Amino acid sequence: MKKSKISLALLAAIAVQIPSYAFAAEAEETAETAVEVLTAKERAAELKNSEIEVITVGGMRSSEVAAINMKKFSDTISDNLSAEEVGALPDQSIAESLERLAGVSGNQSEGRSNTISVRGMGGAYTLTTLNNREIVSSFGSRSINLSLFPSSSIRRAQVYKTARADSLEGGISGQVNMETFKPLEVDRDIRMISATINGTSMYDDLNDSDPFGTSIDGMFSQHFGDDFAISVGASVRDDMRYLEGISMGGKVLGTHSWLPDRNGDGIGDYAASAAVLNSKLQTTQQNSIFVAAQWQLNDDLLISADFLTSSYNYQQKVVTLSNGVFWGIDWLVPEEQSDVDPETGFLMSGLVRKVPQMGNNGYDGGGFAKWDASVLNEDKTEVMGINFEYFLTDDLMAELDISHSSAERLYSWRSLGGRFGEDVDHYYRFSDREDSYTLEYLGADSGADYHGTGTAFDMDTYELDESKLTNTLGDASDFQFNSISNSIGITDSAVTAIKLDFTLDVDYGVVHTLKFGMRHSVNTKEHIADDLAYDRDDQEDGAWDAVFGHLDMVELSKTVSNDPFQVLDNITGFDNLFYMDAGDVIGSMPEFFNNREARDDVDKFASYELEEKTNAAYIQASFAGDWYDGIVGVRYYETKLEATSWQSNFAIQRSVNDDTGQPREPESYDIVILGDAGFVTSTNDYSDFLPTLNVNFRIIDDVVIRLGLGKAMIRPSLGEINNSLELNDPRSQSNAEAEGSGGRTLGTAGNPYLMPITSKQADLSFEWYPSESSDNFYAFATFYKDLDGIYEQGATYIPVDGSVDRAGNQLFMPVTSEVKEEGGNIKGWEVSFRQSFETLSDYLVGFALSANYMKMYHGATQDYNNRNPGDAPLYVPTEIYDAPHGWLDSTYNIALTYDHGRDFSARLNLNQQSQHNVRNGRDHKTQMPAKNLSLNLRYRVSKEVVLNAQAANLLNESTRSTFLSGDHVGFAGTDFTAQEQARGITYYAGIRVTF
Repeated sequence: MKKSKISLALLAAIAVQIPSYAFAAEAEETAETAVEVLTAKERAAELKNSEIEVITVGGMRSSEVAAINMKKFSDTISDNLSAEEVGALPDQSIAESLERLAGVSGNQSEGRSNTISVRGMGGAYTLTTLNNREIVSSFGSRSINLSLFPSSSIRRAQVYKTARADSLEGGISGQVNMETFKPLEVDRDIRMISATINGTSMYDDLNDSDPFGTSIDGMFSQHFGDDFAISVGASVRDDMRYLEGISMGGKVLGTHSWLPDRNGDGIGDYAASAAVLNSKLQTTQQNSIFVAAQWQLNDDLLISADFLTSSYNYQQKVVTLSNGVFWGIDWLVPEEQSDVDPETGFLMSGLVRKVPQMGNNGYDGGGFAKWDASVLNEDKTEVMGINFEYFLTDDLMAELDISHSSAERLYSWRSLGGRFGEDVDHYYRFSDREDSYTLEYLGADSGADYHGTGTAFDMDTYELDESKLTNTLGDASDFQFNSISNSIGITDSAVTAIKLDFTLDVDYGVVHTLKFGMRHSVNTKEHIADDLAYDRDDQEDGAWDAVFGHLDMVELSKTVSNDPFQVLDNITGFDNLFYMDAGDVIGSMPEFFNNREARDDVDKFASYELEEKTNAAYIQASFAGDWYDGIVGVRYYETKLEATSWQSNFAIQRSVNDDTGQPREPESYDIVILGDAGFVTSTNDYSDFLPTLNVNFRIIDDVVIRLGLGKAMIRPSLGEINNSLELNDPRSQSNAEAEGSGGRTLGTAGNPYLMPITSKQADLSFEWYPSESSDNFYAFATFYKDLDGIYEQGATYIPVDGSVDRAGNQLFMPVTSEVKEEGGNIKGWEVSFRQSFETLSDYLVGFALSANYMKMYHGATQDYNNRNPGDAPLYVPTEIYDAPHGWLDSTYNIALTYDHGRDFSARLNLNQQSQHNVRNGRDHKTQMPAKNLSLNLRYRVSKEVVLNAQAANLLNESTRSTFLSGDHVGFAGTDFTAQEQARGITYYAGIRVTF
């Protein structure tokens, strides 16, 4: 066999499995003396012997050094995460741990990072695998919700930033592979149990709730001889989150003739259409079981099997209150004192009176609208696989892998809505002049008539006597119940795959290994929609009260928190908000709610099934010379899709009063089914070749220069490639005759003809690992990607029969769907290092600083005025192009660690993401930069007992978003608060016992 330095990478790669800096140094010394390329069988034997964990003392430093070795001896550009001990990742969740790696960022949702992205491109561009197997998400997308996987079952994770032919296709920004525990890798039996208690600073004022969450994790691993072992892990978690927030309605554009001119300058003024207050209490239960077994049947055959099942269920109470700031209000400020920004024309502050509104059945309550939600979510995920590694000869190994992943989700959104008081005027002040939106509720004033007849405000002097106001928001008897809904979605997803690989040792010049294989997979998804809604205005006279008149709102009301706005202290006057649980009403009236057709035709239009079949094959060669090594290969894939849904022609027509035969006022619409509906199947297929090249240059001792070239791809989300049409309630399209089609949509359609996005890309990395220390490294990488497209929302317009705008033009309503638009190039760089301080001073022994920074530049943009492409009456006269959803300009992480290999260790970590655009329903926001300062503490009481504690969001920052688009926005309003949410400081404390 040819002698070369490839032995360095082959043997020292053993070190990636060992969370111990002592062994890392030993592995490096061993690698320097190796000179022979081993056969496949000899290499597997060496790897098996060396993977066995012989040093059981873990810790923060050992996991960091293990990760350094994984990076050092990788054959691609990568970053890595290693458990501090068996079943113990550095943080409470996998996503929080991965966020500390270079170029990796968490995609936060309601205070938690559930998915991650690599190099700033968003979760949709990252492939997440488990044991190098494809897994499905219960949410229906290809971004995996990492909250479903207990951290105790994950042993290590690799973030691959360059592609290779033997890896699954499907990631442009990178691949994140999580590895579960393998029992033969540890040379001892394990008995471990840990218990943790957690809470947040937001729990202080909660009512009728346990203020703490708990988790219990256990791991049992048993060897039966030297060649067979089995491990079983289980996790039980009860968690609670409380968040407070405010969300603003779209900014109303000031070029329309019907806009008021508040300051008399001849130009219509505009402001946020409404301010929606909400606080959310979410209780979560997660139970999981993990089982793994390995059997070294003989020297030639290793069988590995694993199974993971996880349930992730939560209930959420959402207290919501909406007060108008633009529509249907009286501005109680003299014209000459109106606070209008001269540059933007925005109303920046004011004193407002909100009056009752007229419905089909008379005045339907005061100005404050309230619609509380009761959310029920039930997730179950299962992942299983069996793997056979068999040596046909000393030089030829075959690997067969069979896997199955399934996910089930039931999501129920139940809401109950109404208004405060039939004869009440509400007063409040607002200000848009600060980073945080300010809203002060002053109280209510009632009179004999519906509008402005109280004595608190003098219209002649513009003076408000606040002593005459009363706060009625905490009085449930003043709440008029007007609507109730129950929306249920059931989604089942699955993927089954079989993969066969062959590895052959050869001696073809610099080529020493050939690897080739094939894979077949089948992805399926079924979604069933079942929506139900009742509204007072849709009922005939007396019909609503006949059904719901017996309900006692005072008896049904609850108080979630005595102080719903602890952190957002600029929101005042809302301390005693009560909560109405729609689930209580639905549960108390089973005969009424269950005695109905489960799914009507509109629901059937939103339901669908799809099947995606993929075949792939690849060939890859490993090569090495005296100062270089690498891999080169090509992967071919072909995908075929079948999407089936219930479809029919339909029309949108003006609603007509059944008694008079005249069109309803205010204007509303009905969906009319034309002809018989039936199942329709749409098909699509595509294929491509993906070449890849990864070369590692080792010209200078302790320095590795890596070059990666290739082509990568991502598929569209499974939630977007169906052929269904989810129709909104057309009755919500009111005032269309006066306002034009607006930004309102008739519904959302799937697009089964979406094609994948491909990217030609190049990566270059410079890495230095000083030989005098196994603790330190310094790396700089640069990357370039050229995408042939991006995904964004587009629109198709459907005419509304019998409706025209003021100019007499036909009205159209848009149906939105995902489309592939023009792409662009991405380029950027990242730097990372770890530096131990022990050489500087004896007082600094055990201290180390780790940091990384990623900066991305791109030429790709997305049209955020996508609902009005120009072929229908417009609300928005301009187009808005900005960075695609989820793309980050930069992210950084700084960690100061203390770990001297003794009993106590600590880590202080600061992570920040730059601003980025997010989708919020049909609107779009720009999420402003957010920091997370966390602290981890660890104390080893004895060899068997370890205490740990963690606190996150120590800066108590709230998440703030600004306007990017909305129903009436013609430009990006990044100076105005669109949404803000506070989650408080979270903390954990626990104990871990091994025996």
